[in-house]
Amino acid sequence: MKGKRWYAVVYDGVNPETGQHRRRWVPAGTRRGDDEKLLAELVERSHQGETVVSEKLTLGEYLTKRWLPVQQARLRASTYDSYRRNIDLHVTPALGERLLDRLTVEDIDVFYATLLASGRKQNGPSRGLSPKSVHNIHVMLNKALGDAARKGTVVRNVVALADAPSLKAHKGAEIKAWEIDQLATFLAAIASHRLAPAFFLLANTGMRRGELLGLRWCDLDLDGGRLSVR
Repeated sequence: MKGKRWYAVVYDGVNPETGQHRRRWVPAGTRRGDDEKLLAELVERSHQGETVVSEKLTLGEYLTKRWLPVQQARLRASTYDSYRRNIDLHVTPALGERLLDRLTVEDIDVFYATLLASGRKQNGPSRGLSPKSVHNIHVMLNKALGDAARKGTVVRNVVALADAPSLKAHKGAEIKAWEIDQLATFLAAIASHRLAPAFFLLANTGMRRGELLGLRWCDLDLDGGRLSVR
């Protein structure tokens, strides 16, 4: 035990440069018995021929050099881009230098709390990310560390044990919509504006902004009075 944390001590062979025996301290948990449970997992891994002691690899190195390149061929371009941006903007600055096998559940919990309090990157006063945005980061990290545990790169996935932000507890902002006469007044006021047809289409179809901006001429059937959202 070191401080308030229990560890499992694993023999890591002989250092070829010094000839001294090496031992690695693998963090287990804060409760008595966590070390014995972890030790049992390590013994089982050893019997199955899996990696017992992780190499000295930082979280940033693992995510950017090993995990993310593999995901590029498996994910949609938009999903891959969101993973890359979240890693670059949030994960790497906060936890990128942490050794992968030294990452703790508390590290992840504090990371989420910081993102909720002041995670938004902008000029001026700090603002927190929304619970949904932090939850998305949690889903990504859980997948990444889950893959690392499955392949034996780490002993366990500490992200799976962390407290992800609850989406049910978050009350979204109340949506305020115009009345029909207010909408009619707005459309009449912008009738000469170049984007008036776009606003008219939004008001009468309920399309999303991205769907509207993605429309092409081939998506419109003027004779049939129809359009297709592709």
